[in-house]
Amino acid sequence: MVFIEGFNFSVIVQLLFGSEEDGFVNLHSLILIIGMMIIVQISNEAGVFQFIASKLIKFSGGNPIKLMIILCSVTVLISAILNNILAVIILIPLTITISRILNINPSPYILTQAVLVNVGGTVFSISSIPNILITTTAGIEFLEFFLNVGLVSLFIFILTTLFFILIYRKELVIAEGGEKILEEFNVWNVVQNKNLLYKCSIVLIILFTLFVIVPSSLLTPDIIALSLALILVIISKLDEKEIISSIDFELIFYLIGIFIIAGGLELTGVTEAIGVGLLSIGDVSLYIQMLIVLWFSAYLSSAIDNIPITKVLIPSIVQIGQSLPVSERNKVFYSLAFGANWGDNLTPLGDNILVINLAEKNKRPISFKQFFKLGFITTNYQLIILSIYFTFLDNFVNGMFISIVCFALILIITLLSKKGPKKIRIKLNKILEKARNFIIR
Repeated sequence: MVFIEGFNFSVIVQLLFGSEEDGFVNLHSLILIIGMMIIVQISNEAGVFQFIASKLIKFSGGNPIKLMIILCSVTVLISAILNNILAVIILIPLTITISRILNINPSPYILTQAVLVNVGGTVFSISSIPNILITTTAGIEFLEFFLNVGLVSLFIFILTTLFFILIYRKELVIAEGGEKILEEFNVWNVVQNKNLLYKCSIVLIILFTLFVIVPSSLLTPDIIALSLALILVIISKLDEKEIISSIDFELIFYLIGIFIIAGGLELTGVTEAIGVGLLSIGDVSLYIQMLIVLWFSAYLSSAIDNIPITKVLIPSIVQIGQSLPVSERNKVFYSLAFGANWGDNLTPLGDNILVINLAEKNKRPISFKQFFKLGFITTNYQLIILSIYFTFLDNFVNGMFISIVCFALILIITLLSKKGPKKIRIKLNKILEKARNFIIR
């Protein structure tokens, strides 16, 4: 592309690391990702996340509904700090181990965790690579992202968990005696090194505190993450070569490749054309733009990895936001964060293949069909709720009208199923049961 289009070869350096005009955004993104990788890897070696998960699971006391809520909460908590793949590698085997202790079917728990991992990926600006790319480019602060995206994600998480409990309520049963076994389970068995666990916990607390209180104009998040990563490497007393070898260099090179491709598309005007196209479809309405970016990025991410989708759409959103105030432009970026992350669940591709493989390796197989039905329905449910939320932001009256219509439909279905004429009630219950069985099977 460089030679065909007649650009100087030095443009490759700009594609890799960014330029002075954009504040070397790609370089800052790479440094932040590497710093977080080191901190997470050492914390994982110490058993920090396994300990937190085991402690919370034990707190359930063997109550099936409480166990579902806690496992869902643990999933969002851990995936908010770790990348999706590492969160899945920790959580799925742990869930299967707990299911064997309690003698229960782990499938409902595994399926719900697979969906919620991507919801956790939108809680913080460091929770996923798409978030890091978005916030680094747009200059969105850690706290600003959490208040506008993270809190909404936690609200959607609550509604999604209630949805899962409704679907799987008949399957959430624990065999007699399981509670007693869980009480005797020693959570410290999952900890490799107590001393290192305490050190990692302190570093993680300092990391999030600095992200919140230190403005990026004073000290950028990548410098904070890398500095604390180096400190943790020194105080952990682990083999430096092992720590370096644990860094996912394949992901780093993959990102570099994406930077070059996305930069090439930007240089040749492709992303600008996409931005103009989205702008013309949205008719310059911020509300319509947010909806288009949300659904467009979600469905693209279901077929293609969310990292290249994010990187390609970022310049298009910059193009859209040229005539908007920064606060309104950032709303479109928030929409991209939701869509790119959550769209992963629409199909059992990408990271979700790992969930299916881990379940199969542990002799608790989950079919593609099972995951596809749950993931597709749940993700569309989440996107619809988010679209209603965007409607509230745009026009409170319209938001109230849509909410009242949805509430009325739910109320009518509930009344018909409980107090309506016998024939209608029986028929409706059969339809609802068939819908529930369709999702589960």
